[in-house]
Amino acid sequence: MQLTPFEEEVLSSILWQLEGYRLGKVTERVTKRILRATLRRIKPKLVARSASVVPSVAVEVGHAVPVNVIVQKIMDSNIMDERELMDVVGLLLVAVELTKDEHKVILKHHKLQSDMPAGWDGICPFARYKTAGIEVKML
Repeated sequence: MQLTPFEEEVLSSILWQLEGYRLGKVTERVTKRILRATLRRIKPKLVARSASVVPSVAVEVGHAVPVNVIVQKIMDSNIMDERELMDVVGLLLVAVELTKDEHKVILKHHKLQSDMPAGWDGICPFARYKTAGIEVKML
């Protein structure tokens, strides 16, 4: 994943925030809020598209893994440097192009709008689409 200089600074600020949290200087709630806002400043790479997307259908681009899930994974890990953080961000901060119905209706029906499915391995960013029966194709 290639980052801009600004995005590299964002990663540094995430590490700084994590250090404050681990030292007990910042609460979990505040850390989560700051990390969510900070991660949203990095543009996710579009890596897949729903098989239902055709030129005449309105589409939406969404995070494959919800940002709150990425934040929790980062906070639960022992990430200590930019390389480790980059590995997690590069793997999970990706986007998928879906039809509006898939994004709003199907994911909502399966209760996967802001969560990953139970038993998620923490690695495959497309697990919630598979669980919801949405076929995605890599770009």
